[in-house]
Amino acid sequence: MGELLTPKESYKDLDQLRYDEDTLRFLRKKLDDFTINIFRKIVQENKLHKGLVKTRLENFHGMRKRYDAAFLILESQGFIEKKEDGTATPYYVTIRGRQLGQLLAEEKMRKELE
Repeated sequence: MGELLTPKESYKDLDQLRYDEDTLRFLRKKLDDFTINIFRKIVQENKLHKGLVKTRLENFHGMRKRYDAAFLILESQGFIEKKEDGTATPYYVTIRGRQLGQLLAEEKMRKELE
């Protein structure tokens, strides 16, 4: 039988989980331009040390289903997370989201060089 792990050794903080390169590229491929633009807006708000509240987005009510789908995809893939803050629910970039941001920056740089 295998060795028993102490509770400290068996605990893994999944919030700190990073994607390997193949997984990151696979998940990025599943994102459409609209969802990427939403992700970039969240990154921009985070740079201002704020979270993005989706109901404050331009034309949110007219495009609610599309916005909700984009946020759901980004959250389920682990790129963003929401943190309850009273009546608002701002979204923040996760450690995996920073990986995606880096990948998108590299893609943009490659396109500009072409």
